[in-house]
Amino acid sequence: MKQIRYESTLVEQALAPEYAATLKAYLEKAHGLNDIKPLVREFERDFAAYIGVKHAIAVNSGSDALAMILRAIGIKKGDEVVIPSLTYHAVALAVVYAGGRPVLVDASRNDLNLDVEQVARAVTKRTRAIIAAHMFGRPCDVVALKELCCKKKLVLIEDVCQAESSSLDGRKLGSFGDLAAFSFSYYKPLSSCGGGGGMVVFNNEKYLPIAGWMDDWRDDPALLKLGQRFAPLYFMDLLSLRVKFAHLAKIIEARLKVKDLYEKTLAKLNDIKSFKDKAGAVSVPQNFVIYCERRDQLLEFLRANGVSAQKPYKPLHLMSSFKTRSSKRFPVSDEYYRRALHLPLYSFMSADKATIVVSLCKEFLRKSQQ
Repeated sequence: MKQIRYESTLVEQALAPEYAATLKAYLEKAHGLNDIKPLVREFERDFAAYIGVKHAIAVNSGSDALAMILRAIGIKKGDEVVIPSLTYHAVALAVVYAGGRPVLVDASRNDLNLDVEQVARAVTKRTRAIIAAHMFGRPCDVVALKELCCKKKLVLIEDVCQAESSSLDGRKLGSFGDLAAFSFSYYKPLSSCGGGGGMVVFNNEKYLPIAGWMDDWRDDPALLKLGQRFAPLYFMDLLSLRVKFAHLAKIIEARLKVKDLYEKTLAKLNDIKSFKDKAGAVSVPQNFVIYCERRDQLLEFLRANGVSAQKPYKPLHLMSSFKTRSSKRFPVSDEYYRRALHLPLYSFMSADKATIVVSLCKEFLRKSQQ
């Protein structure tokens, strides 16, 4: 049986002829690397309009996007930034590299996103910003977090790296915060073929100098002041993103169909729990999270039958690099780490493949109960 993998390249295979044609057209227009810049600016304008913001700056990765945002808002030694414990480690590392202190907060049981009440309790006089990471494609309560930030005079940063194209009450995620970071790594709905690329978006023009940081390698004093070299969006990443952007509606539609199939069929299984969107939310998933008490055994069974499911992220408070960042308890993040499994869900995944995954889950549960 051919493997069912959440990082499938089906969409790349389907778009390969367009990639080739676009590469030829771009190379015919460009007589030097600087000729690529107008193409980048065009993509930035289109992406900003898509998200519903005034400005977008294409960068090398989602990690760079977060790092640039934290430097842009002036994070320095001693400043605190509230972040979820249940997120990718690059979020905390961006804060540390900027000189700040990440303050970890547990997730909500309803959607595995930041628990707003705990965020409010974590804010101190040293807090400068909150990073609202939208996990697993689902919008966190960004409206309540925005109200909290306005009240406390904090910067709200949206981490949309796992939720590109998701929306809340008709607005795309990334349009709620002061700034937002996006990633175009290989398993996202809008992804580059090589796995690189990211975007910083915002409305306030005071953040426009971020764009110049990718040229600071030409200026020794500027590079020294910045403390890090940031690379631009690479040509081949731009090419694949431009092609895929034109097909994004079809990519999203296909992902939502598989998500709907998973939700309706897995909800009927007593020993498996999944999460549904809250009212007003449209979540475009990059995988599908379930809970199962016999998670490790289910994972082994799926892999033995050709399904490349994935174990969950290790929450930050359990990582040696960040254990000292908080002495609080994180019961929701701990439960996720103990019970969660990420089922494959990728661009142009067929309903037949999703049905096979569900059938295998049913077979495992049936055999485990005998």
